[in-house]
Amino acid sequence: MASLSRHLGAGVQRHDWRKRAHSRLFAHHEKRVLAHRDAKEEKGKGKAKEREDAKALAAAISAFPGAPRLKRIGPPTPHTHFTQPLGPEIDAYKLKFEELLQFEEASRWDAFKERLELWDLEKLSEEGYVLMGLRGYWKKDKQAGKPIGVFSLVDSEIGWNRFDAGSMITICRKHPLHGPDEPISGTVVFKTASAIHVAFEDKGLFDEQEAQLEEGEWRLDFGTNDVTFRRMRAAIDALNQDPAEHEFAEMDGSEYMLRGTLLRDALLRSFKPVPEAQASSMEPPPDLTERDGSEMPVPPVPAEADAPEAFPLLAEPHPPGEINNTEPERKPTGAFASDQLIQSWARRYRRPNPVVVEGDPKLALNETQTRAIAMMLSERLSLVQGPPGTGKTKTIIEAVRLLKMHFEVPQPVLVATYTNVAVDNLVGGLADAGLKPLRVGGEELNQRAGLEKHRLEVKMAAHPLQREIDKLDKAIDRMADKRREAIESAKAAKDYKGMEKARNLFKEQLIGLRMKKFAIRNAMIHDIVSKADVICTTCLTSATSTLNVIDFPVVFLDEASMSTEPASLIPLMKGSRHVALIGDHKQLPPVITSTEAQAGGLGKSLFERLTEEGETPSIMLDMQYRMHPSISSFPSAQFYNRTLRDGTVDNAGKVRASLHPPRSTLLDDERDNELQSAAKERLSVVFVDHAGGESKKDRSRINEGEAQMVCGIVEDLLHSNPTMMGDDIGIIAPYVAQIRLLDRLLKQDPEQAERFASTIGTHRAQQTAHIEVKTVDGFEGREKEVIIFSTVRNNPQGAIGFLADGRRLNVGLTRARRALFVLGNAGTLRDGRGGLRDAGGMILTGGGEKVWKRYMEWLEKEQLIRRWAGGSFLPLGIGKTTLPS
Repeated sequence: MASLSRHLGAGVQRHDWRKRAHSRLFAHHEKRVLAHRDAKEEKGKGKAKEREDAKALAAAISAFPGAPRLKRIGPPTPHTHFTQPLGPEIDAYKLKFEELLQFEEASRWDAFKERLELWDLEKLSEEGYVLMGLRGYWKKDKQAGKPIGVFSLVDSEIGWNRFDAGSMITICRKHPLHGPDEPISGTVVFKTASAIHVAFEDKGLFDEQEAQLEEGEWRLDFGTNDVTFRRMRAAIDALNQDPAEHEFAEMDGSEYMLRGTLLRDALLRSFKPVPEAQASSMEPPPDLTERDGSEMPVPPVPAEADAPEAFPLLAEPHPPGEINNTEPERKPTGAFASDQLIQSWARRYRRPNPVVVEGDPKLALNETQTRAIAMMLSERLSLVQGPPGTGKTKTIIEAVRLLKMHFEVPQPVLVATYTNVAVDNLVGGLADAGLKPLRVGGEELNQRAGLEKHRLEVKMAAHPLQREIDKLDKAIDRMADKRREAIESAKAAKDYKGMEKARNLFKEQLIGLRMKKFAIRNAMIHDIVSKADVICTTCLTSATSTLNVIDFPVVFLDEASMSTEPASLIPLMKGSRHVALIGDHKQLPPVITSTEAQAGGLGKSLFERLTEEGETPSIMLDMQYRMHPSISSFPSAQFYNRTLRDGTVDNAGKVRASLHPPRSTLLDDERDNELQSAAKERLSVVFVDHAGGESKKDRSRINEGEAQMVCGIVEDLLHSNPTMMGDDIGIIAPYVAQIRLLDRLLKQDPEQAERFASTIGTHRAQQTAHIEVKTVDGFEGREKEVIIFSTVRNNPQGAIGFLADGRRLNVGLTRARRALFVLGNAGTLRDGRGGLRDAGGMILTGGGEKVWKRYMEWLEKEQLIRRWAGGSFLPLGIGKTTLPS
């Protein structure tokens, strides 16, 4: 059976490649129905007729039959043995990562307990970890089938806190560790200045504690997420499953949900046991304690006479734009191996100067992006490295568009990312390309405008079967209310036997209603999923039971370098046979808090491990379209061996007009004549050197003088550029205390608001409320017209703490399109020494101190350093303070 299934799994699939995508068939049906409606439209129709036609139109569209639906059951428990194929590799993998996850989970739980045990309420509140005295109520509508509780203060706004959308929280009356009742866990889905919306698994969690959400006051604590670790462990366990064994099992009216992946051999290659004789002869690993942002050994900095470069370059694993470790002539692999149309196109377009055949799709891509897609479609496992601004998202969108709109493949496609922001970016781009994306998870109400209609919950609410769900919900609520009333009545009478009897009241009826609701809901989800071209969600949410209605043989994983390896496995464990990982291991790494987990390799993503192994076909996108060339110059040299080309200039070498630097006192080009351009254009990069000292605030750091300088630069930009909006400006700071200070100065401080109004006018001053102030992580995958980077650090010891993270520096320097202002003390950054952790306890990858040294040398060479006048730390003040070059 096993050998037969493996043979079948190599070429035969559950989804017949000769059939058209069901989503495309539905799209054609929908188009015909709408065209028929338009042809029958009459002028001057009454409202009643319009409503009648709208109902008829909805009925005609929904009448299109869904994809054939079989009953789906979980696969049998695998019987793995060490001697079976890949058994030793699976055991070694599980042994390593289960221990690392245990270290990391314990570290996060210990930090959570330490805060609650050692910090007083005032400190917890000031640091944004707790909210007290909240009143709650239930929202009428559920989201993703989950009840939503809304919490707010009675007479005031909530104030600054860490409870962003997606945060795990605990709710209790007194204390989560020492209270009389067990705390209840939930997930923040939305927050405003006055309220926080939290999703819970079930209202029954409150019934079990005989608590009413609407009664009394509640305490919310920023929690720790055990769901993440459970799903990562489940993904590791799924490596024991061989989906080929279950894909073709003969079952009447049923099919197995596919678990595991057909790519185990490629993913576990480096876990193959080393023969004892070979192991004894192996040399000890090299010392990699000196690391730069790319986590490769740093060569010594050559003297100016020894090398023409101002700083050493880092070697790339392979030339950019070239596909590594693959020959186009070899046997096709993956989900599309039998599809000759795809294979013909991929073979031709993987080469430079491809042979174009009539009927080939037109792609608005550069050559490297096109070759990347050809590799993604023809290899069962591939890696696409995308440096900042090189169009990773566009490449993924075009790959999906080719599969679903041109080749119309029947295989379901999952696009997963590390963050919800990236998911929304992809959904918007896919929809703009004419595709039908389905957004699963991320129930935040403040999503980007225009994306709501693509959310699963919105489509569920509009589904014809939703009326049945509403009826069942009302019946369930009525029974639950009667049950609750019976419990309270017995409790008041101190009838303990009656209380037990009341708890069992309607138990069987409730179970029956919920099972019926579950079956109808699954039918709705299956119908909606089958009519979508692509499913979009995060790695973690891809494991939701909502998606048990479908397998995912094809997976594109974006932001693959940001997630831990076990987290990257989650979307792959639903029967994947064709996977492309897209990321950049020279940008943000996974977030790790445990020293043991970091030392053991949990901070190295699956993308980075496969890149280092060098066995997986890979390519680097090499044309950036985001930044002014002056902004990209240093990152290209430092992190990408000068191979990152600028797509922001024309053939004559002129920069696109949209990227010309804004007007600013600091950007006037006052350098020596040989460095100035003929047109004496404004600068796009400037470092503001000052002597303002940092100060410690609790476990964080602030620099008040530097914060005032940031406000001055904002003031200057808004005054000198009448069309610039607050949304165009982003401010990066590495410390939470500095972020809070800047946020207060820009949005809440009365004196600063008065100053803004007096210098730039009340109307322009309102734009400061729209300026985003975040850590580097908060701007990952995003861009702004202008970035102001407040480094904070200035001390005699030269300590730069967690600025010494080379990868985060790479991200910080590459978010700006038109202008980058960096503020700090040049001496501290040039001679700085790093730390081991940031203020949140995250382990740092290190190496950034050397990158800062090279960056300061580059700035000095290019004469881009400005000294703040006379040690004054007043804001710029229009016309009041001059900044000498």
